[in-house]
Amino acid sequence: MVGHEIVVQGMDLTGLEHKRPVILQMNDDDFPGRFLQDLASLSQTKISSTTLVDTSTQSLYQPVQRLLTVAMVDLSCDTLGYPPIDPKRIVSAGLVIRRVVRVAGTTSGTTQDEYDTLSAWMHNAKGQYSWTKLSPEQEDCDPDPTKRPQLQSGQAALDQQLAALSLSKANTESTTPAFAAPPATCAALHRTVFYAIVPTASSEVSDTPPASPPKIDTKGLLKSLPGLLRSSQHTKKKPTTPQPPPTVDYRWMSDEYLNTMYPPISSDSSDSKSGSSGSSSSSGSSSSTPPPKPPSAPKPNPHVAQFQGFTTALRMLNTVFNAFSGTTEGNAILKVLNKRCVTLPDGTKKPMGEFYQSAQQILLPSTSTYPTVSGTPSTLAMPTHWDPLDDEDEKCLVDAMVRALRSSSSLQMLSPQGRFQDSTRNYKLRMFFRIKPESGNCPPTLVWSQYSHHFQIAPWHASGPRTPPPIPLPDPTSGFLKNAKPNCSFLVPGSLMNAMQGTTMSGLMSGGGGGASSTLTWICGFNIPLITICAFFVLNIFLSLLNIVFFWLPMIKICIPFPSPEE
Repeated sequence: MVGHEIVVQGMDLTGLEHKRPVILQMNDDDFPGRFLQDLASLSQTKISSTTLVDTSTQSLYQPVQRLLTVAMVDLSCDTLGYPPIDPKRIVSAGLVIRRVVRVAGTTSGTTQDEYDTLSAWMHNAKGQYSWTKLSPEQEDCDPDPTKRPQLQSGQAALDQQLAALSLSKANTESTTPAFAAPPATCAALHRTVFYAIVPTASSEVSDTPPASPPKIDTKGLLKSLPGLLRSSQHTKKKPTTPQPPPTVDYRWMSDEYLNTMYPPISSDSSDSKSGSSGSSSSSGSSSSTPPPKPPSAPKPNPHVAQFQGFTTALRMLNTVFNAFSGTTEGNAILKVLNKRCVTLPDGTKKPMGEFYQSAQQILLPSTSTYPTVSGTPSTLAMPTHWDPLDDEDEKCLVDAMVRALRSSSSLQMLSPQGRFQDSTRNYKLRMFFRIKPESGNCPPTLVWSQYSHHFQIAPWHASGPRTPPPIPLPDPTSGFLKNAKPNCSFLVPGSLMNAMQGTTMSGLMSGGGGGASSTLTWICGFNIPLITICAFFVLNIFLSLLNIVFFWLPMIKICIPFPSPEE
C-alpha cells in the first residue's frame, strides 16, 4: 500500500502553490523549450510568454489562435515537510476534461449550468463517442476500464469471462497524457512537477443520436410557412398565383427569370406622360416649364410576389420537410394537402398534394435531367384556383411537419456534434496519477487532483491576442507574369468540363448547357497567387456592395500603408 496520502496541488511559474490545477497560457512556439527553461528557474527572469489564466474572465484559446494551454501540478506526500514523490513511482499520468451539465431553467426557454454535475467525453466498445453524465461515484473511477478492479469469483476461467463481459459494456474516457518535468528540474526545485497540454480542439465527434428529439417551436414554424400552406383565415390575402402564366417550366424557379417575365412597373410612368403633355402646351413659355422630376425606383410587379409564394411552398416541402421522399412522415404531409384540390386550366380538379408532387418532378429536377440548348423543358400547367386551407387543415399540416422534422433523417442533421463545438458550454479539468506503492506487490493506486475552476473554450473565429503574420502577394509586373506558371492542377471529368465549356450568363438564364459532348478527362492548372489577386478584386466589389446595407467594411478590411524597408 502507499505509505502516505498523496497531495496534488497546482503550481505556477513563480513557485506559488494553488489548491486546484493551475492553467497556463503561452505562445505555441514557446513550448516546450522556453517553458521548461522558465520552470527550471522559477525566481529568474522569464523568457517565455507564459501567463496564468483567470478562467472567470478569459476563455481558453484554440490552436488556430496560435496559443497553447498547459495545466501544471506538483505531487508531495502528506507528511511532515511535504516531501516530493519520487517520479519513478508514477506509472502513468493524464488529464481529463469534463463538461458541466446544462439543465432547463426555472423559466420557460432558459437553461442553467449545474457546476457540481459533470459529464465525461467517452467512447464505447464500438468506438462511438458522446458526453456521458457521471454519478459522484463514477467521477473517481479510472478513465481506462481495463485498469479498474474487476469482479472476482475465485475461478480463473469465470473471472476472465466476467471481465470480458464487463469491458464489452464499459465506456472509456478520453484522456491527455501528462509528463513529468526533467529530473534535473525536479531535483533543483525539490518538487515533482507534472504538466499536460489542455486540448482545446478535437476532431472527435459524437456519432450517437440525441437522447430526445429536438424541441420545435410550432408557433415559429407556423409563421415561417407561406400563405399557400396556411389557413386562409390567418393570411391577409387569398393565396393566388399569377395569371398568366398558364404553364411554367424549371426556369420559373429562378428569381432573375421571374423578374424578366414580369418586369418591374415604373412608378413615374403616369407622371412622365402628364409632364410631356404639359410641356407641349406651354412650349412658348420656357419659364413656366417645371423642372423634371428625378426618376423614382420602379415598383415590383405584384405577380412576382404571388408566384414566389408558390415556389417557397414547393421548396420547403421538398427540402425542409422531405414531403416527396416516400417516407411515412412525408406521405402524412401529402395526405393532409390532398384533402384540398386545385383547379387546372382545363377545369379538372387535382388533389393539392399530388399537384405539389408533380411540380417537384418538373420544376425541381436533378441536374442530369435539365434539358440542353436544343431540348425542350417539361412544362407544368398552373392552377387557376386553390382551395383554401381551414384551421383544422393547418393544425394537421403543422403536426405532420413537426413529425417530419423529428424523424430519423432530420435528426441526422444534428449529428455528429463536435466535442467542443458549443462555445457557450463550461468545462472543468482534472489530473490523475497511477502511483506504485512504496513496497510490496500491490497494484498502483489512482490519485486524483481537485477540479480546476470552470472555463470556456473560445470559438475558432474569435480574435486572439496574437496577430497572424501577413501573407505577401506578388507584384504583378511584366517580369512576374512572364515567368508565372500554374502551381496547382485539378483532374476534371469530361462531364464537368462539358458543363463549363461554352457556358454564358445568357445561356444559364435560358437553361442552356455547355459545349460539345466529350468523354475526355482534362487537367486544369491554375496559378494560386494570380487567382488570389483576382479574388481580391472580386472581394472588394462585393464588400463595397454589402457595406451599403450592413456597414461591415470597417470590421472586415483594414488597409494601412506600409513603407518599404530600407536596403
